[in-house]
Amino acid sequence: MKLFSGISRQLNDLLAYVLIPGIALVTPAAFSRRFLHRVSAWNGFMAVAAEAAFRGAGHHVDIVDEKEWKRRWKQVELLDVRDLYLMLFGRSNAVMAEIELPRDLEMARNRVLVGMHWGPAISILKLLAISGFKPSFVYRPTEHQLLFLRPFLYLFSRLVSLYLSRTLADRAVPIGGAGGVLQGLLKEPGSICVLMDSPLMPGRPETSRQVLGRGARFNVGFPSLLADSHKEYMLYAMSLEQDGSLRKTLELSGPFSAGNPEEFLDNYATFLDQHLSKDSPQWRIWHAENQFWNDAAGQAEPTSGSVRRR
Repeated sequence: MKLFSGISRQLNDLLAYVLIPGIALVTPAAFSRRFLHRVSAWNGFMAVAAEAAFRGAGHHVDIVDEKEWKRRWKQVELLDVRDLYLMLFGRSNAVMAEIELPRDLEMARNRVLVGMHWGPAISILKLLAISGFKPSFVYRPTEHQLLFLRPFLYLFSRLVSLYLSRTLADRAVPIGGAGGVLQGLLKEPGSICVLMDSPLMPGRPETSRQVLGRGARFNVGFPSLLADSHKEYMLYAMSLEQDGSLRKTLELSGPFSAGNPEEFLDNYATFLDQHLSKDSPQWRIWHAENQFWNDAAGQAEPTSGSVRRR
């Protein structure tokens, strides 16, 4: 059974991180979106990952249609991988043409953009870079042990690192020791992208805010750095549109003053809560929800069909 499970996982990874995005590279962008829309409906494809995300989400939000929820979750994952391949291999314009901008992107210049693990958002860094905004981004480096466990996912992770280095150069900031680097970047021109919903590393100072009716854990270091910098911030979300086109919309909220860390965290938690309530399949880290919410451990398993928020 373990052997079959291991082979199935490797085949799924081969499809998701190599073959399907490879097909996207040699086909028109509109065709590749339609193709992803179709393969996301395959029940066995990415089934384990989709089930883990569904179970995590089911502890917190209402899910009426399990099958459609999992399909949308897979679409977000697949589109992000496809976009990375296109941007790395000379087709960035095709990705940029798929992003709707309801607000003038110029508002993001020289501001801090605070986001979440949401939607097919990898393209925002390229968008900011080609717009001349000198973006920077805090990221978690690839763990080398992944090579032996899931080699195709490891390959994709290395491609992400290559994308970051090509797009951001020395403004790609690894998470270890990022505080000091960010402190310097906050004093310089440029747009800084930060994700505030990452599970915290052990021993790091934290605080709590209500998200989906439960206490969620947030890092206290960055809000303090941001307040000390007196730099304005905006909240952003790169969201998959609802019409099945697999196009994206960049939502920008603000600008806001960051002088008060408590107000910043209140504002961010509300933004995250609203998005998770409205379109939960777009959150990328449901599999780690028990590391994000203070009281997530020990909850009952959700069932298929309607899963009620508690």
